[in-house]
Amino acid sequence: MMNNRKIGAAFAAVVTAIGVSSVVIAPAQAAGTPPTDAHIVLLSPVLDATNTSEAKKNQAMADGWVANGWFGDGLLYQRTFAPVGSNINLTYHVTDKDGKPLINQDVKLRVNKGYSTSTSILKVDYAKTKGVDKPPLDQADVIHKTDAFGNVTFAVQDLDGAPFGEPQPDSFTSAPKISDDGLNDLHSQMLPEVAGEKPDHSAITEFHYYIPNAADVYSLNHPTIKLVSPALDATNSASGDGLRQAFAPAGSKFVVVYKVTDDAGMPVRNTVVKLHLNKAGSNSNASITDGKTGTDAKKGDVVLQSMTDAFGFAAFNLQDTDKKGEAAPTNFTIPAPSAGAVFSQVVPEIAGIGVDNADVTQFHFYGTSTSASPSTNPISISASSTKSGTKSKPVYTLTLGIANATGKSAAISISGLKVMKANVTIANQGFSYTVTPGVKKITVVIDGKKYSTSINIK
Repeated sequence: MMNNRKIGAAFAAVVTAIGVSSVVIAPAQAAGTPPTDAHIVLLSPVLDATNTSEAKKNQAMADGWVANGWFGDGLLYQRTFAPVGSNINLTYHVTDKDGKPLINQDVKLRVNKGYSTSTSILKVDYAKTKGVDKPPLDQADVIHKTDAFGNVTFAVQDLDGAPFGEPQPDSFTSAPKISDDGLNDLHSQMLPEVAGEKPDHSAITEFHYYIPNAADVYSLNHPTIKLVSPALDATNSASGDGLRQAFAPAGSKFVVVYKVTDDAGMPVRNTVVKLHLNKAGSNSNASITDGKTGTDAKKGDVVLQSMTDAFGFAAFNLQDTDKKGEAAPTNFTIPAPSAGAVFSQVVPEIAGIGVDNADVTQFHFYGTSTSASPSTNPISISASSTKSGTKSKPVYTLTLGIANATGKSAAISISGLKVMKANVTIANQGFSYTVTPGVKKITVVIDGKKYSTSINIK
């Protein structure tokens, strides 16, 4: 029987229009005009010519798209492989044209972007794709903010499973094994975006999901755990005593990502990694915790856990909750102060393995926090609309914004639609729906209280 998700061989087609996504998780309030010179670089997984399919051929296509004016210069297009059903931690570094990190910047991940013929069923946050390409629409759009280092991470989960999946490739540099009829094609395509395809200098990453020939086997006598995000070097941090010192404002949220390899240098998949915050014996004194779940911060050795993804990368969401840090450094490459320091020594290890070659990082927090205390702003809602599609077949999208309701459940009523449930996960979050023209009454119920507004869709 033909599966209607297997609709063609994988390719990156020409994008002629920017569409509105079918599923959106986005801030309700814009954070100002997006910069038109954003440079977006993929930090994890680490991809290069040694582990991507037909690297020269695919990059030549991307260069052609840039030459035609469809994308900003510097576009990188890479295609690689992951076992079907994989989790992938996509981490991007976002800077301005001068290389300065863009902090607290909205970044949209276009999941199974329009015109990509993506066939995979994915889940990112609460957004889920259907594996059916309906250009110009993306199958899902998810928006996160960059952290204190200009980085942003999206956890992508493939919900497909055998018998769906391509045959395992001969190598990560060879072409996918797509059948002549294209029915075994199973891939996804991701594009992070700040201002749009033309103004951004970004990266398209395409993942082909395959059925492994055999189970993974690792030798883990002396595994290696390397920090890849934030990317720290002599230009933005200091080193000493076998560790690297980094600086961030007090109260910062940030993501740390590690690459884990076995004794032979092979990526270690689906393996638990422990992360020690305020490592015992380090004299750490910062209040630091899991920034994703909001676990109460405490001083002392706090241990978090994360599973490595299909490429051997483990991601941890962290937050410093100190209200006051140490004195601000004159620059980020000087040694941290020995007196009055507010810091956390962060050390990863593989659970159950005592001898690791692991990067040790000491995060120092400076200044006075403006975000350590919970927000006391009242819950509010707002609405906006966009029109896309063609003149003969317009598409109207209503975006409902819910502010200051993190962690709560909302019952949403919109004229002409059934009552919907939504979980609010960030301070300013948007939910988008396809609607018909006309005046729409909107009612949101949170903790038994009603919030109402209306909008004229036209």
